Amino acid sequence: MAEQDLDRSEAATPYKLQKAQEQGQAARSMDVVAAVVFTSAMAYVAWQGWQATISTLSVLRLVLQQAATADPATTLWPVMLPLLMELSAVILPFMLILMGAAVLATLTQTGVIVSLEPVKFDFNRINPATGLKRLFSLRTLFDGGRACLKLAVLLLAAALALKGLLPQFHALPAMPPAAFLRLLVQDTGDLGLKMALILCLIGALDIAYTRREFGQKMRMSRRELKDEFKNREGDPRIRARLRELRREVLKRSLALRNTRTADVLLANPTHYAVALRYVHGEMDAPRMVAKGAGQVAAAMREIAYRHHIPVVRNPALARGLFREMDIDQTVPPAFHPEVARIIVWVLAMREQRHASPRAVA
Repeated sequence: MAEQDLDRSEAATPYKLQKAQEQGQAARSMDVVAAVVFTSAMAYVAWQGWQATISTLSVLRLVLQQAATADPATTLWPVMLPLLMELSAVILPFMLILMGAAVLATLTQTGVIVSLEPVKFDFNRINPATGLKRLFSLRTLFDGGRACLKLAVLLLAAALALKGLLPQFHALPAMPPAAFLRLLVQDTGDLGLKMALILCLIGALDIAYTRREFGQKMRMSRRELKDEFKNREGDPRIRARLRELRREVLKRSLALRNTRTADVLLANPTHYAVALRYVHGEMDAPRMVAKGAGQVAAAMREIAYRHHIPVVRNPALARGLFREMDIDQTVPPAFHPEVARIIVWVLAMREQRHASPRAVA
């Protein structure tokens, strides 16, 4: 049994993954988020970088002009207000794009997760011993080595990109300020897009590794699968008992419904009730249409009285038929003599009741 608990050889079930998601656990790569945010930033710089720079410089020039002509005794708020509004018009779209990119990258990986588990107080998070254990663990060394490798790849990509821009640096001193600034913005956007491509590749590798690692962490043993099945579906003995109770309820409803079609009701007189039906010429022997005990038997007697069905008190015969027969079965030959006398008596009573109105007429 212990080997089954340790051998997590089975993939996690959807139920366990759903429970882990409710607790805030999911395969999430921060490198993917960083790559998407950085790519969005560089795309915005390449698209609107020059226009944003021109707008910012125009505002600064306007502010300097107003500051030069403003009365020193007055407040600087009328001078700073246009600057803040223009800067907001430049910075706010950029910040909204970055926020939207971060949210989109996270939702693409995990979907919508609403959980308070990550923000609940946990003493282990502030426990120094636990922190030192995590600090000097193999996992920390692995993450540190992976971060150094990512940094080396990014520095190499940046070096190669800057090497391609070296021929332009010799012409920078001879350029006018506007052309120099525009070239600087353009080169920054190009360099950023190349770095973003490397970050996207790193993010793709990291999300594949993260999902594989999360899948390994969520793997289950065969014992866990059995326990989950029991917890979700219930204990087999309980399910069997529920099925038995459902059958009992069905039998009760069937007994109450079929009692109205019976020709005679044999009673114990209080504990058992057996309803029999016989159609002359169609049945070889009487057939049981309903049976019940306890409260069901009492309800069957009430239905028989309400529908004018004869109730015959024969404890031995009622108990015997109740024990030996089931619904829709014909009376066994051992009970034929006693049942036949009762059926003959019932049919005679019925004939007499039907003939009485004609005689009176």
